[in-house]
Order: sequence, then structure tokens, then C-alpha cells
Amino acid sequence: MIHGWTPQIGDPSVLGWLTVASYFFASLLCLRAAGHDASSKNLWRALGFALIALGINKQLDLQTLLTQIGREYARSGRWYEHRRAVQQIFISVIAFTSVLGSMVIIVMFKNRSRGFGMASIGLILLGAFVLIRAASFHHVDYFLNLLFLGVRFNWIIELGGIAVIVLGAAQTCRTGRRSSPMERLRFWGLRSR
Repeated sequence: MIHGWTPQIGDPSVLGWLTVASYFFASLLCLRAAGHDASSKNLWRALGFALIALGINKQLDLQTLLTQIGREYARSGRWYEHRRAVQQIFISVIAFTSVLGSMVIIVMFKNRSRGFGMASIGLILLGAFVLIRAASFHHVDYFLNLLFLGVRFNWIIELGGIAVIVLGAAQTCRTGRRSSPMERLRFWGLRSR
């Protein structure tokens, strides 16, 4: 047990496992998109590996560990009673950074495939979602646990971010040029250039 956190399955529900499977499916699709988009292949690979990490995080619930460490730091720093203000600032910074990051991606990657830009924005949404969950702000937790058509908003937001990535990767796979077998070997580092 580390900081009041024990490694265990974070969300053993059917929808929890579906979300993990969605992360891994999206990861595989991103790795496949790398073979169709030579100009962004390393970025697609990085996105694919980031999704694997998020899928693992989904079931290990590592953001809870981060929350516990933050609580202990707040208590030891004697500012725990002011944590609400810190949480609000944190969430505001995450929201601002997410919007700014999306705008930067649109500008920086305008010459890249449209699918890559879409997938990058999906990753920013997922990253913001995970960080906001880690802040453990009760009003946000209340909203995320509300039901819409029998499904919690946190699942809608998380699966929505994954869906944006899947759509971007699928578009790249559909419209991009398929790599030759030799290019695929180089992609995996199995053949020298």
C-alpha cells in the first residue's frame, strides 16, 4: 500500500473493461495509421503508446495514487483547508491548457493529415479528463457521476475522447498511402535505413 492506495482493478464493470479495450483498440489503430502516414509515423506511434499507458492507468487507477500524494502534500504543507481554491486553479489551468493545446495542434500540424490533428485533439481531451479526475474536485466528481440515458458522464467523456482518436486514425488509414513491407520493417526498427 502506497500513500493509502493499493494496486487493484479500478473499474471492474463491463463498461470499465470496454473502455480499456477501446484504449487498446485505438492504440492498435494509431500504430496502423503510422504505416499510412509517413510524415507523422513517429507521432502516431507516440500516440499509440500513450493510449496503451492510459488503458493500463484506467484499470490500475493511478490517478487515485496521484490524488493521495496530493492530499498528503497538502496536509504536510498545512494548506489542506485551502485545497478547494488550489483544485479550482488546477482545473482552470487544465481547461485553458487543453484549449490552447488544441489550437497549437491545429496550427502546428496543419500540414499533417487531418486525421492526425483530430486524433491529437482526442488525446488532449483524454489527458485533461484524467488530470481533472486526479484533482478529485467534488463538484466535478458529482457531474462526472451523473447519468445520461443510464450511462455516467465520465464514461461518455472518456469514450468520446477515444472515439475522436479512433476516427482520426481510421481516416488516416483510409486516405493515406500504405507503407511498403520494407518501410514497415524500418518502422519497427527491424531493418536499417
